[in-house]
Amino acid sequence: MKRIGIDAGGSLVKVAFEEKGKMHLKTYSSYKMDEVIQWLKTLSPYASFHITGGRTNQLNLEGYRVYTIPEFNAIVEGTSYLLHQERKLPQNNYLLVNIGTGTSIFYNDNRISGTGIGGGLLTGLGKLLTNESDYNQLIQMAKQGDRTKSDLLVRDIYNDSISPIDETLTAANFGKVGFNHSGSKEDHIAALIQLIGETILLISNAAAQSVNTSQIVFIGGTLTNNQPLKEVLLHFQEKMNYTATFLNNGGHAGAIGAMLST
Repeated sequence: MKRIGIDAGGSLVKVAFEEKGKMHLKTYSSYKMDEVIQWLKTLSPYASFHITGGRTNQLNLEGYRVYTIPEFNAIVEGTSYLLHQERKLPQNNYLLVNIGTGTSIFYNDNRISGTGIGGGLLTGLGKLLTNESDYNQLIQMAKQGDRTKSDLLVRDIYNDSISPIDETLTAANFGKVGFNHSGSKEDHIAALIQLIGETILLISNAAAQSVNTSQIVFIGGTLTNNQPLKEVLLHFQEKMNYTATFLNNGGHAGAIGAMLST
């Protein structure tokens, strides 16, 4: 292994390297960064490190060849590579939405928008709601939950009346919590993911319209094994006239882009 790409993010450290012609991708908690670096040094003592991400300065790589890659460049480069590798390249220009600890939105190599809503909100508010902080456990809870026991829907307001809009739309996120005491922790986490997905989608779709594209590519660690969030981002395609694309290894776009950059 000659080159190692590292994306040192706010919550996770993503690693990409090639060995014997095969790409290897790893993910670790940011709290284990020192252990990860020591393992990589032992694994390949003569490799060069191509690093990106907000915690780049916390990597202890003294004595090694180190190249720092601007984070946004790495994300865009890695996404382009993966779109070609997975044969999912949109037919025209696309908006790139990176859902990590927070969310950044790119178009033509430029960051044009973003929000603090993302994986950090999921694990942070998830901890407050359930006393559970493990990402994978929160996702499993969301799969078991029914967000309609926590969210107030349009149909709940109109009851037997005819609604002027789609009655399945969210009228108020967590709007039932104050009076429906039967909602479970699982229901609330399902509602939280709905809130995250709806908010990111509204911002992303507005950004897509501003640059005249209907193609949105979603990447980022918060989508890893997160089928509930993907379902929210897919659900509104017909109503909002956009096409969503997900990459199998989109959570490692930054690390891959860093590894490929010179």
